[in-house]
Amino acid sequence: MNGARSPPPPYNALMRENDFVSWISNQMPTSPLVPIGIGDDMAAVSTGLSISNPAARPFVLLKIDQALDKVHFDSATHSPRQMGRKAVNRCLSDCAAMACRPRAILISVALPDTATEAFARELFLGARDAAAVFDCPVVGGDTAVWNQRLAITVAAMGVTGNQPVRRCGAKPGDIVCVSGLLGGSILGRHMGFTPRIALAQKLTEIADIHAMMDISDGLAMDFPRLMKASSCSGVIDAAKLPVHPDAHTLSQSDGQPAWRHALSDGEDYELLFTIPPSAAAGLVGVQSIQADVPITAIGKVSSEGPLKLLLPDGSTEDWPRGGWEYAGTGDAK
Repeated sequence: MNGARSPPPPYNALMRENDFVSWISNQMPTSPLVPIGIGDDMAAVSTGLSISNPAARPFVLLKIDQALDKVHFDSATHSPRQMGRKAVNRCLSDCAAMACRPRAILISVALPDTATEAFARELFLGARDAAAVFDCPVVGGDTAVWNQRLAITVAAMGVTGNQPVRRCGAKPGDIVCVSGLLGGSILGRHMGFTPRIALAQKLTEIADIHAMMDISDGLAMDFPRLMKASSCSGVIDAAKLPVHPDAHTLSQSDGQPAWRHALSDGEDYELLFTIPPSAAAGLVGVQSIQADVPITAIGKVSSEGPLKLLLPDGSTEDWPRGGWEYAGTGDAK
């Protein structure tokens, strides 16, 4: 041994996404100009020039996200409009997670050198159309060409009239709720979902939402994230999970219970949030908040102990591993 350090292992062998993001967050200095930094669905940055009384200054919410060929979509089967639309909607779903209104979109696209001009135009039209649903213009970006797969990066700027809903506000005793139906998104819904922006706005008007995020990597992955941010624990009742018909379809082909698909498949892009018990009765089962989007109570927040899953037979188990976390697999979600 000569004492020289070996080169670091590749990213996926070094750490998984959650660990890497946590490491990045620990390296960043705090600033009074950034009331919300790394760790929520969007960051908040002050627009004021003075650094006195940061809480009183107006701020904007910022988000950037990537969508990659063979990871988030497949260019061999999905149209360029579908891919452009999904790339923007993924970012807009984070706006919903913080109950903010999107105001502008920026798009950076690395096109494969085999792409035609018609392909590129369709891609941007899909992105434009997704943003237009929420009166959110595409205001700029960048394009490049390379000899690799399609990569789309989308940044969103949003505003809110009140304080944004964060991940860190859950309290012991809160009821855990989700919007919509979960599981089986790989059968097609992951390409055509609608960000729950309108629903999030309505929810904050009629209820005291303590904590919220969107379910992008699956409830199995995202519920622990919400509880960790809030320094809480909790239990989810598997029998209460709102299961999508697509999850039942997958269950018939692979034998896995449909509720397991609802727990772990990912890319549902529904809202996961906590509310005080006094607000739960007014939300559960409400269908009129947004057409065809039910609100379902699925569990409860506690103060300590490991996360638990209450099984349909009445027994409990420690929170299962599952959901989707990128670790260099190269597989499409």
